[in-house]
Amino acid sequence: MSAMSLTELAKRARALFNFERTFVCAVLLIVSWQLFFPPVLGLADNGDYARLMVHFDLTHAATDWGERYFGFIDRHYLVNAVEARKYSIPGFISSEMIFVGVASGVGRALGSTSFDLLYLGAVHVLALAASVFLLLLCTRAFVSRTRTIALILGTVVFTDIAYIAYFNSFYSESATLLFFVMTAACAYGVMSTDRQRIAWLLAYFASASAFLLAKYQNIVLLPVFLLFGGLLVKRWGEIRHFYAYLFFAVVASYVGYLHFISSPDAIDEAVLYNSVFNGILMDSPTASDDLAALGLDRGLARYAGSTAFQPDSPRFNPEFLRRFRETVTIGTLFRFYLVRPGRLLSALDRAVKFAFQTRPTLGNYEKASGRPPRSLSRSWAMWSTVRSGALPRNLWFTVAIAILYLGWLSRRWLHAKDGLTRLNLEWSALIPVMALAQLVVITVSDGISDLIKHAYLFNLLVDYMLVALFASLLAWLFNTPKNQPAGEEAG
Repeated sequence: MSAMSLTELAKRARALFNFERTFVCAVLLIVSWQLFFPPVLGLADNGDYARLMVHFDLTHAATDWGERYFGFIDRHYLVNAVEARKYSIPGFISSEMIFVGVASGVGRALGSTSFDLLYLGAVHVLALAASVFLLLLCTRAFVSRTRTIALILGTVVFTDIAYIAYFNSFYSESATLLFFVMTAACAYGVMSTDRQRIAWLLAYFASASAFLLAKYQNIVLLPVFLLFGGLLVKRWGEIRHFYAYLFFAVVASYVGYLHFISSPDAIDEAVLYNSVFNGILMDSPTASDDLAALGLDRGLARYAGSTAFQPDSPRFNPEFLRRFRETVTIGTLFRFYLVRPGRLLSALDRAVKFAFQTRPTLGNYEKASGRPPRSLSRSWAMWSTVRSGALPRNLWFTVAIAILYLGWLSRRWLHAKDGLTRLNLEWSALIPVMALAQLVVITVSDGISDLIKHAYLFNLLVDYMLVALFASLLAWLFNTPKNQPAGEEAG
């Protein structure tokens, strides 16, 4: 082979394996190794699988309770509409249903009469690869050493088993992660383009709406996405973009409203019960007084610490349930904490302590692996191990991260000379706002029994800030040149 042909071959190899493709391949390799190579990893069912499975007439193939719930992942599911409706009613809605529907269709196309959880895992992984690739393409305007370091650190952090185990499950946290990445990609796309702005704005609102529909707790972030959309059209300054924004914003708001009111009564009751008895009363020195303040019987203090699903829970008492429905709402809980700021701070601190554990005690392995029930994988858990074991687990550390992060962004914003860089920094500044909103929501509307799992998005946003800060620090230590392109400090 001639020297000329070797040079040509090298050029073609560089074109084929450019930065974006190589990076996506690395992400695919890390994630696929965890999820699909023996021993297969995932996250065991805590009883929530049924909410989505019922829409597709799916039920566990395993008949033993211990194989179905908490201890092990169950890969195989049967199509049985009657059995599926024994465990849930088809009222719960989530954008995760998109991925389950695609996986179910793939299974049928392959001639399968049952459902293999790995089909769903594969759909999640492909969606992650597509979202990451789009994110990389849309952030090319912000190419810098800081961005490169952030991508490397982000790969280690966000492919950790604490985030990726959900891919081999029916939990809607997978949709939260995937549509957040997609929304971020569209945000960068819409801010950095001069063409087809309305199409990009539509993509931004569509992905943001899918993100909001992933879980009920995500809906509180709707104002944040509306705010950023408003910042975009304000910078553009054209009336047609404003009309498009107004239309998309109204549609997104209405979709969020419909999603909020679609929550089945049984889910609302369980959430509110856990918020009171497994939340407010958990560390309360005056449990009976707290119940009285909520309009409930003082004698119910004996149930402090119980969950809605315990057999002895008063939630299964029709008279208690009637009174509870009439008295306790999500607004009641917020008012309870608003007039007791000390209790709110204490509850927020407790929530952070649980959230920083990052991984719920739900098994990652199949029973056939021979591992004990509820065993957690350590194969790619470097970040979650450090985070839960080395970082301070309290509210004030989280606040310090947010302040440091906003201070760094403010400094960059004040020195920025172009609108693109400022838009990037303004998008990044919304991250701590979203993190705080999520922390308040899971604190007020959740008990501690499911708090680690429900803190998924909060942890994702905190890790986003940590990755950005560490990337900036490392870039500074490596003497990042001052003459980088506009947008050099992409959040």
